[in-house]
Amino acid sequence: MRALWPLLVVAIAISPACKKKPAGGGHDAGPRALPTAAEAVVAFDTACAAGDAEACRNLGVMYAEGTGVAADPRRALTLYGQACERGSPAACNNLGLVLLQGHGGADPDPIAARRWFGKACDGKNLLGCRNLGLTLVRGDGGAKDPVAALAVFVKACDDGLVLTCTNAAQVHAAGDGVPRDLVAAVRLYQRACEGGDPAGCRLLGGAYLRGEGVPAGAAAAAVWLGRACDRNDGFACRVLGELHRDGRGVARDAERADELAAKACALGEQAACPASGDAGMTDAVRDAAP
Repeated sequence: MRALWPLLVVAIAISPACKKKPAGGGHDAGPRALPTAAEAVVAFDTACAAGDAEACRNLGVMYAEGTGVAADPRRALTLYGQACERGSPAACNNLGLVLLQGHGGADPDPIAARRWFGKACDGKNLLGCRNLGLTLVRGDGGAKDPVAALAVFVKACDDGLVLTCTNAAQVHAAGDGVPRDLVAAVRLYQRACEGGDPAGCRLLGGAYLRGEGVPAGAAAAAVWLGRACDRNDGFACRVLGELHRDGRGVARDAERADELAAKACALGEQAACPASGDAGMTDAVRDAAP
């Protein structure tokens, strides 16, 4: 079984406020050129010094990634803290991630990380809500609290972050600390899949293979696994290929099975690679639950 609860980090885009303005004070005669990374650093630094919370966060990301400036993780951490305290929920999420994982020489502090994720979520940063839920599920920085995690995931799902629909479904399906509800899990997997999360599609396919929350059916499983594979989910491609190899729910097609195995391998699914010599494909089809 694969890890079900990865953290999510998203890069930021350069703020439109940092685009170059035309010289001479006249009207813009065409598309504005984006600043260079070094120019963006200067612009963000100036705006941050003037109290702009998002500029401080953006500058922190640039220091963290070494974009336009020498990488300085400790400086990034300081900037995330300034931005969070000045009212940037996204910066609170960044700060929580650094403290949870101990990046950039910072000592891991899961207790503080959970607190910052909570502040991010209170500020309606949905990634912060997701990461708060993950710490509650895993027990990072405090006791496990699947009931609270489920509430956080469902709220974020309702607010539009489809990844948390999948997370909520996993809590329902696990039944660890909450009543197991496979029907609710299936409903949320489908919602996540239709919203664009390939993991939701893959896990829904697995539910159909195992008959959990829905009638067992390899044909239906193949449909959802196909949607996940189309969105580059390597495990889904691997399982779908094995269904084609065995003729379960789909036409037996060795050529198509090989194509899907090759795609799964290219996507990092090492067990699908010819050199792996993996004999566990039957288990993959049976479980279909990374």
